[in-house]
Amino acid sequence: MPIAVLVRTLLLFALALALAAPAQSDDYRDKAEALEALRERISVIESDLEERQVQRDQVATELRSLEQAIGDTLRRLEALDHRVEARKTQAEELREAVDAQEQAVAGHRQVLQREIRDAYTSGRQQYLKLLLNQEDPAALDRLLVYVDYIGRARSERIREAMAAMEDYRAMRAELHDELDELDGLRREQEEERERLAERRRVRESVLARVEAAIGDDQDRLERLEGDEEELQALVDELQQALADIADEEVEQAPFQERRGELPWPVGGELAAGFGDRRSSGGDWHGVLVRADPGTRVEAVSYGRVVFANWLRGLGLLLIIDHGDGYMTLYGYNESLYKDVGDWVDSGDVIARVGDSGGRDQAGLYFELRVEGQPEDPLSWLDSNRP
Repeated sequence: MPIAVLVRTLLLFALALALAAPAQSDDYRDKAEALEALRERISVIESDLEERQVQRDQVATELRSLEQAIGDTLRRLEALDHRVEARKTQAEELREAVDAQEQAVAGHRQVLQREIRDAYTSGRQQYLKLLLNQEDPAALDRLLVYVDYIGRARSERIREAMAAMEDYRAMRAELHDELDELDGLRREQEEERERLAERRRVRESVLARVEAAIGDDQDRLERLEGDEEELQALVDELQQALADIADEEVEQAPFQERRGELPWPVGGELAAGFGDRRSSGGDWHGVLVRADPGTRVEAVSYGRVVFANWLRGLGLLLIIDHGDGYMTLYGYNESLYKDVGDWVDSGDVIARVGDSGGRDQAGLYFELRVEGQPEDPLSWLDSNRP
């Protein structure tokens, strides 16, 4: 290719990059600003929601604070558990390395003792006698080379022995620090567990006060209706907040095309189905799946978290927007693992099963909404329940 053509081609390519870069930067900035605007609007919605709940029920507000604190503690405790296990593994690996280095150092120490003893006993006099007794110049040259080689080899062995012992000391110091760190993490673990136990004890007394405040069945029904109205208002407000935020473009099948194929968010016994009558009155607008406390709750499809907070009647609740008016709701969790604005994919762990919201048994409440209205999740979930 002629030089002029090559230069012109490179200039055009550079110009194209220069023009494209601002566009990409603007696109990224626009998305970041839109996401920040979404977070701010949802934060306002959450603040308004919290204020309304405080006005409605002081005891429920106390329960909210306790269950949020329990969820945060469980999340920190799990993170601590992971750190402790990682530190234990690292400490064991270090201990094995220290043991191996200790054996190596024992061999190096013998070499060092022998070399120092030999150097002391022979000194320079032995080499001087050998040199003075040589009459053949060629033999003298060979002897000088040999003496130099012996000296360098001895010095190298001494350096290796000293370096091995220095490594051993450093590894022992590192192991000591690692064990100190592990002890600190274990103490922190124990403190978190004690804090968790105390908060759970307080929660029991608050639940008793909640029950006492509810009163008769009519009060329960009115409370349930109020909770449902609160949830509907929340969903409507979230939809309005999302209306101005463009959906992320991804190479995945649209949510509406996955009817009957969605994975279950958690495995377990189906305790209540869509439309079933609640014991306290009213109908279930989703499904209730019994599961052990702490069981992983997984997102059923790709989407963005638009709510991750406590809501009366549903406890620690997480809502995912899947675009095109589709949302999934996950309630009664003991802890939440995602925050507003986070993108999640199918199978991502988003929470842990719990009994928040004043429940007496652990389980996951799962709803699916289309344009704000609940639909039967069973028609969307895989028929093979885990």
